[in-house]
Amino acid sequence: MQQKLKHVLAAAGLAMLAGGAFGAPGAQAETTLSLVYPFPDFLVYTKSCKEFAEKVNAAGVVKIDVKPFNSIGMFEQAGEIRKGTVDMTCLPAAFYARGLPENEAISTSNSSPAEVRANGGMAIIDELHQKYMNMKYLGWVDTGVKFHVYFKDAPKFGDDGLPDLSDVKMRDNPIYGAFFRALNAETHQMPVTDVYSAIQKGVVNASAWTSIGVKGLKWDEFLRHRLDPDFYQTDIGIIMNLDTWNSLSETEQKALQAAVIEHEESSRKARMAEVVQEKADLEAAGMQVHVVPNADKYLEIALDSAYDRMTERLKSDDRPLDAVEKLRGLYIK
Repeated sequence: MQQKLKHVLAAAGLAMLAGGAFGAPGAQAETTLSLVYPFPDFLVYTKSCKEFAEKVNAAGVVKIDVKPFNSIGMFEQAGEIRKGTVDMTCLPAAFYARGLPENEAISTSNSSPAEVRANGGMAIIDELHQKYMNMKYLGWVDTGVKFHVYFKDAPKFGDDGLPDLSDVKMRDNPIYGAFFRALNAETHQMPVTDVYSAIQKGVVNASAWTSIGVKGLKWDEFLRHRLDPDFYQTDIGIIMNLDTWNSLSETEQKALQAAVIEHEESSRKARMAEVVQEKADLEAAGMQVHVVPNADKYLEIALDSAYDRMTERLKSDDRPLDAVEKLRGLYIK
């Protein structure tokens, strides 16, 4: 796949050289795109985002200028992309689902990028980004990674077979906040960089996170119990300002889109391998695994709570509901 991408981008570069867009052969790309990212540099999702930028820069058709961490706060990045303050980001869809409620379809999906590209689901998401957010949705990367809830103390279960979260102080996040509230959890929203200290001080005693990264964040020093089954899926998208996208030449657009599609596939393969390894590492280090007795109902609440929130937000914004069931059918298999 890497070799295929090189051929695609090389062909795009030659076409632009033939057209005089880059001037003399061997000239560097003239178009520079700025990129920000939401998570600390040591996390795999940031490393993956930078890896994508490196691939694009190596091809030489366009250049990506990666800005330092926290150049723009994680929850402000979507708004700044929309305004054009910065060109691109690798951002979870849930972080701006208030502005584009249909993003819940990505967060709750159990499909792959290849599947939703083929069935038209991603085209609908892209169309919605362009219409309502002044953004181009280029693709969905680092997939194949689901979420678990991690606890300081062993979780309790009610007579209904669902987690009893009455004594749990849960770290919230836009991805799964509706799910936890549907389970009557006390939630506290905070950036990922604040969570270690919050657990240490007892502000929270539980948090959801992906199947990889808990060790890197060192949360496993305190959170020693994991709840199964896992739910949802990482929803990191590569998005860019629509005006910037439209300003690119056709060759630049094709080259950039080809790079995203290649990274969808390569990052998915890498992340899924890491899920297996981290699970083994956590369990070897003493992580206790607890299975929800009524697992089917648990996952049903996870999905329904997200789609209910999507519908409520669309109604509140006086937006059409026609995409809701359509996306559910395309992103859930």
